[in-house]
Amino acid sequence: MRRAVASAAIVIAAMGLGRLITDHLPTTETADKPFFHDGAVGSPVALDYADVTVTGVHVTPTIMGNPASAAGGRWLVVDLELKARHSPTSMAGFFLVDANDRRWIASSRGPECATAANLSTGVRHWASICFDVPKEALADARLMATRGAWDSHEAQFRRDDVARVDLGIAGSEVDALWAQKDAVNVKEAGPVPPEEAQR
Repeated sequence: MRRAVASAAIVIAAMGLGRLITDHLPTTETADKPFFHDGAVGSPVALDYADVTVTGVHVTPTIMGNPASAAGGRWLVVDLELKARHSPTSMAGFFLVDANDRRWIASSRGPECATAANLSTGVRHWASICFDVPKEALADARLMATRGAWDSHEAQFRRDDVARVDLGIAGSEVDALWAQKDAVNVKEAGPVPPEEAQR
């Protein structure tokens, strides 16, 4: 009899604890959120499935290629080095977030601009992601990189690791960056380092 009473007390206590948690913790707001890993240009961000390193950031009105591509605003070109950690991995989610949390998707208008990457385990992969953005998107811009493509509900990378990299563009630098006229020569994505890549 005492065992039955003790078991009932444990069940009631567990139910009370569960109710306390659901009443006081915003589980509907947190259970499906991605896991952000913050980084900066030049420093690898270690995700569960890949290492992500931003190796360069460029602002230009023109991307060289065949044909060359002019931006509606300016191209913000982000050079990446990626490496799958434990198994072959596809990364389809590269997007930009500005200081006002507006999102900008990667463009495929530049001939060599990547919008996704297929990674072999332990093999370094280089790619340039290109965003056609207005001037106000440059200051404090952050690159997001993840396996799942972005959608309005973040459903494709829910509860997954996401790299969030500060691109290091201060508000005081925006006018000078916007005024630059030099074209950027984007190299083909793949396992060959950009300095060795051929068109």
